[in-house]
Amino acid sequence: MLSILIPIYNYDVRQFVKNLSDQSIELEFEVEIICLDDKSELSFLELNREVGNFENVLWMESDKNIGRSAIRNRLVEKARFENLLFLDCDGATISDSYLVNYTKHWNSYDVIYGGRVYNDEAPDDHDLYFHWYCGSIREAILVENRRLNPYKSFMTNNFLIRKTVYDSIKMDETLVGYGHEDTLFAQELKRAGFSIKHVYNPIEHVGLETFDRFIQKSENGLKNLKMLINQRRVDSSIRLAKYYLLLRRFGLIGILSYIVAFFESRIMRNLRGPAPNLLWFDLWKLSKLQRFK
Repeated sequence: MLSILIPIYNYDVRQFVKNLSDQSIELEFEVEIICLDDKSELSFLELNREVGNFENVLWMESDKNIGRSAIRNRLVEKARFENLLFLDCDGATISDSYLVNYTKHWNSYDVIYGGRVYNDEAPDDHDLYFHWYCGSIREAILVENRRLNPYKSFMTNNFLIRKTVYDSIKMDETLVGYGHEDTLFAQELKRAGFSIKHVYNPIEHVGLETFDRFIQKSENGLKNLKMLINQRRVDSSIRLAKYYLLLRRFGLIGILSYIVAFFESRIMRNLRGPAPNLLWFDLWKLSKLQRFK
């Protein structure tokens, strides 16, 4: 038996949920698909309420926006079954056997991560290009490479977890806004001794952000990461945290931050352009970590 849990915020999920509903009908056991909206704009609510009519789907709405971590915890409270499949709302299935593929691996597991992919073709709208480019390089990781760093390579867009495992960890609701809730969750799984199994069963990330929105969300994620660094809740397996702490130890992070601030307008022009340099993006993120408390 399987509970599919989808937190929703300002995104049209009708086609995604319809595909999952159609696949769930073919399974030989009971499935529930719980869609919990986190106080989206009315235009999205009016569209998405349609999914409540799909087979095996339960549509629910929060009366206030509670955030990415809290909404997942609420979904688990509503779930009836031990096998929990978490999906982000801005995904798309690329296989008609997506749900069946997970059932092949769930006889013995703590957490299974299926991966993320992006469209092979760049988006026509150049304002979406940087998100697509960055995600294609940094997030669409081959399964054999993910297995080399199982906790570092974990993301919350597409994972199966036992309810007993989730209940012993849970998402940390002190992280607000966007960013690094998956980093912390993986670190907590590691500390508790739970394993993450990596398989090839990806979801396509279709919800591309404009450049300005992507940068804004990246900044918020860095604020969360800096808080986790200060609280010593992430280790050196997190690359950005590792280099930030190394530069700080040798007294170089302030110098880097000053240099990046001086060239920030040029860096942003590069990242907006047709051939963004992700090293500049990393240096910009390191400088932001220094500026945040």
